[in-house]
Amino acid sequence: MADFRVGYLYSLAPIHCGGEGDLGNILEIAREVHTNFPYIPGSSLRGGLREEVQQSISKESADRLFGKELEDGNQMGVHQVWFSDARLLWVPMRTMSLQGNDVFLWVSCPSLLRDHALLAKRSFEVFPDYAVGDRAGTYTVADAEIQVTAFSNTQKQMIELAGKWADSLATAVKPTWSTCRIVLPDSDFQVLMEHSLWTQVRNKIDEDVGAAQIFWTDICIPRDTILYYAWGYSLHKQHPITSQDHEGLTTILSGLLQVGGQANIGRGWVQSWIADQSSPVSNERTSVDMEN
Repeated sequence: MADFRVGYLYSLAPIHCGGEGDLGNILEIAREVHTNFPYIPGSSLRGGLREEVQQSISKESADRLFGKELEDGNQMGVHQVWFSDARLLWVPMRTMSLQGNDVFLWVSCPSLLRDHALLAKRSFEVFPDYAVGDRAGTYTVADAEIQVTAFSNTQKQMIELAGKWADSLATAVKPTWSTCRIVLPDSDFQVLMEHSLWTQVRNKIDEDVGAAQIFWTDICIPRDTILYYAWGYSLHKQHPITSQDHEGLTTILSGLLQVGGQANIGRGWVQSWIADQSSPVSNERTSVDMEN
């Protein structure tokens, strides 16, 4: 059986992973083809982690974990750790009100929660075709009203994250998240999710005349978003990673990371944590036969 684990990201700043297509002056983000939801490509996550390992531990450790890079005509090495795309799980919503008071909430939908439950190996039951949440009532967003029914105990258990939260979030974020969640039907979530994306109009100034040269709009995954990803090891039988490689990687996976573009203006910072930190080094079930 393959080594299979779950990790989480909590965005501390807007995240921009560039997408495809020409939308004029709109700088789009990467989206899943089948859902149109924004996501963080696994290549972006993996690239950021490789750089962190190389800087914080050593290039040799990075080569053992991620494989040697293709450079100077050398053959690319075999990776021993893999990462999937990071997908949306809970999206912050700041434009809702309840009983005339503005409220801060996280919203999700059954399809996202189902996929997370499958990866996290948790039981899952079908959600009803209406909104359910921690606080029942009639919520207002723009000119629409959403009637929310209270979660059942089973539903609360189904939406819990795997493992322990990161220490920095366990007291600062988790208590609020645990009382401020709404699960919307998939179609309603699709509409509200687009309104929750972070946008900013930016411009480039002509250095000679001091006038605006070009305007464009950035679209980002907003801060306070919770994403999840799958990851695991596939160890080389002859030259597996060391326990020090694993400890160094899990330390990085339990800290602050930068993913996506626009790092020069502070974008892409996330708090990462993982549900399983056990070492695979003595676990032969993750080993595969590979050539040197």
